[in-house]
Amino acid sequence: MRARIGIADTGREIEVEVGSRDEIVRRLEGAYNDGVPILWFQDAKGDDIGVPLDRIAFIELVESPDKAVGFGRQ
Repeated sequence: MRARIGIADTGREIEVEVGSRDEIVRRLEGAYNDGVPILWFQDAKGDDIGVPLDRIAFIELVESPDKAVGFGRQ
């Protein structure tokens, strides 16, 4: 599964690999609860990407090209 992550105030989006919807939700909720400043992901090339948690504008989960589910901070 892939996730598109929007970075607040930059207009930038990154695309990363995630295991499953439940895994990414669990990681995000855990990071928020634990006060983790940076959440690390891996892109399709295997490169590590750190995203400051307070800069995440939205996350769109893509299971297949035809189906997407997203959520964002309001």
